[in-house]
Amino acid sequence: MNRVSWKNWLIVGCLGVVGLSSCTEPGEALRDRKRRENEAEIAQYVAQNNLTGQARTTDAGTTYIITTTNPTGQTAGVGDEIQYHYTARRFDGLIVDSSDVAANIPRVLTRGYFNQALISAGLYDGIVNSGPVVSGTNRLGLRKGESAMLLVPFNLDNGRPNTLLLPQYLPIRYDVRIVNVRTEEQQIQEYLTANKLTPTFSETNGLRVVVTQARPDSVQVTTGKTVGVSYRGSLLNGVVFDPANNPTGTNTISVQIGANQVVPGFDQGLAKLRKGEKARLIFPSALGYGITGSGATIRPYASLVFDVEITSVQ
Repeated sequence: MNRVSWKNWLIVGCLGVVGLSSCTEPGEALRDRKRRENEAEIAQYVAQNNLTGQARTTDAGTTYIITTTNPTGQTAGVGDEIQYHYTARRFDGLIVDSSDVAANIPRVLTRGYFNQALISAGLYDGIVNSGPVVSGTNRLGLRKGESAMLLVPFNLDNGRPNTLLLPQYLPIRYDVRIVNVRTEEQQIQEYLTANKLTPTFSETNGLRVVVTQARPDSVQVTTGKTVGVSYRGSLLNGVVFDPANNPTGTNTISVQIGANQVVPGFDQGLAKLRKGEKARLIFPSALGYGITGSGATIRPYASLVFDVEITSVQ
């Protein structure tokens, strides 16, 4: 006779005898009880749909079943961009949300940066923490071209409000497909190609400088000199972050080159120019705001673009 743990017995008893909602442990908080009930509902859903042999669970509690594999697909490292489509539905099959599949406009996340205003914890967890374990406890996550079913308890769904369509404590199913995975370098290369830009200078640290107006006979910007700069800063997707209140305008700044007054990519890009020259500086997050980002617009691991003009050199 197989031994059955008291936890498994409790789940079976709750499901088969008195129902999920009436099985309560003494002193148990509502959220704890609902989370435990969700775990039982997910286990029941897996069993009823003959998914037991395929289902795995992340450390955070997301149950996942990989439905389409692509062993040669690109995996996302920390800082890489993941484009994905998803459909969210209740366990009874009712669809409650989805990405814009018809127009093929995928959602985007960055591995290593979780923002609950942009993606639910369970959906993020399922995308980046599914798959085989590598490097100790880290997981590969879903590869480009792979699909998965994610079964998420309510507590990993950002404490959603209670609605008739999706009650607060209901578990949810996400069917997700990874459309693309891009490193920062790939994003920059695609940006250059899409905008038909050929760098005048390309540095090994990822900095690109595209000179758009040359002044070969004017004074060179060098370390220690103070330069006046007119500039506009944007992301690779074209969203302008500076000047924030005037996306079509520019700001001006005075910068002493090499004095760490600005982010490294901006400083190093200016040092490639001469007075009167105009250029576009493109550089990865390692030369910008890195893993922390800046403000609401510049997220962690964001590559940056600056259109600059050197107005003075002293």
